[in-house]
Amino acid sequence: MKLLANPIVVIVLAMLLSTVPVLGMIWKESSAIVHASAAQKAAAVEASRPEKPWDFWTPEVENLAKELTGQRDTLARREADVASREKRLADETLELDEMRRKIESLRAEIASRLVEVQSQELRNLKTLANTYAKLSPAGAVAIFGEMDDLTVAKLLSLMKPDTTTAILEEFSRNPADPKTGAKRAADLSQRLRLLMPVQSPAR
Repeated sequence: MKLLANPIVVIVLAMLLSTVPVLGMIWKESSAIVHASAAQKAAAVEASRPEKPWDFWTPEVENLAKELTGQRDTLARREADVASREKRLADETLELDEMRRKIESLRAEIASRLVEVQSQELRNLKTLANTYAKLSPAGAVAIFGEMDDLTVAKLLSLMKPDTTTAILEEFSRNPADPKTGAKRAADLSQRLRLLMPVQSPAR
């Protein structure tokens, strides 16, 4: 009882007694907060669970689900890449087809012009062959001596055989001349043998 008579003890006891309700309130509030936090976590876990019959959920299942989701995303990206490549290949195929059509058109145009040029060349050769056929063999040889073998062979092929024979005989009379000699006559004869006949000889 002497302790209660001491004012300091009385003050300390009063202070302790006044803090008890405060501590009780703090404990009560902290318990409520802890319970609320636990309830929120449980609700989040429950919300993430799949529907029945998959009503169980474990970390292993969650990891498997994440792995499957990742694989699905990877597969989707690959499918998009394949679709893009297929479209690019289809576009390139169309371009190649268009280019092929253009090449075929150019080829046909070139062939048509070639026939036209050949036809024009044939008309010119026939005119020249008719002109040279009217010359003397010596005169024709003098002109042919300045032409290339292929052109002379074409002109000779458009002449009558006896005219061609006379011209070749004239070539053989100059054995030493490389342009109008016997060697040139032999070369022209070889050309005539290999040359396809164009049309009937000029008259």
